[in-house]
Amino acid sequence: MFNQGVIVTTVRFETEFRYTDRHTKGEYVWRKYHPILRGRVLDVGADECPLRAFLPAETEYIGIGLGGCPDVEVNLEQQKIPFPDHDFDCVLCLDVLEHLENIHAVLDDLCRVSRRYVIISLPNAWADFHNMLCLREYAPGRPMKFYNLPLDPPQDRHKWFFSLDEAKRFIEYRARRNGMRVIQMDSESHENDSRHVDGWGWRGWLRRRARKWLYRKDLSYDNLFVMGIWAVLEKSGSQGGIDESQKMTDPVQGHDERS
Repeated sequence: MFNQGVIVTTVRFETEFRYTDRHTKGEYVWRKYHPILRGRVLDVGADECPLRAFLPAETEYIGIGLGGCPDVEVNLEQQKIPFPDHDFDCVLCLDVLEHLENIHAVLDDLCRVSRRYVIISLPNAWADFHNMLCLREYAPGRPMKFYNLPLDPPQDRHKWFFSLDEAKRFIEYRARRNGMRVIQMDSESHENDSRHVDGWGWRGWLRRRARKWLYRKDLSYDNLFVMGIWAVLEKSGSQGGIDESQKMTDPVQGHDERS
């Protein structure tokens, strides 16, 4: 499965919490990554800045972007991130890069303004398309969200169509170019277990067997079913570590998720 053996790390960021909208996504991010959401935190493409509500008072949070209510309005396709090099302890950019024509330059800029960590999430367009064809209700005239040709120009769309493997290679390569290393890649998706997609019992078994017969053998299961990727980048040579007492502990419920 995708989050087994992709990158070996000494730090695991995880939570049992699952988000359902933008507000609960802020809670998911806090529960999962709270050990490194300290000091100065920059949220790129912050929209309504839902993460702010979960951060402690001593954390200096700044949200930038165009839509919603960011602290600083920035058009990332026309402007660089308006902060100096190494200005933030942690920089987040969650489900934003795929909306930008200059995806490579913006990722590089995320690394530039970070002194320690960058957290990125990207969708898996292959899985979205495959699920629309095979699993979701389909109707003519109701195109996929973000991947369509509307009659009038849309306010927003995804400008890149890529698989999970392509997203992984892209993040790893740009990280190396910017003097950073990837310390974790994973997915919050339940679809990491094929039974959540194919179903249980003999019907699920038949679907899994049929896929093995019909699909090309070199096609990764993750590229078709895992809905997105989350990555944590760390600047090479950065000093300091994560408090061992904070690893894997849910800050909201106050329990150790290793148990």
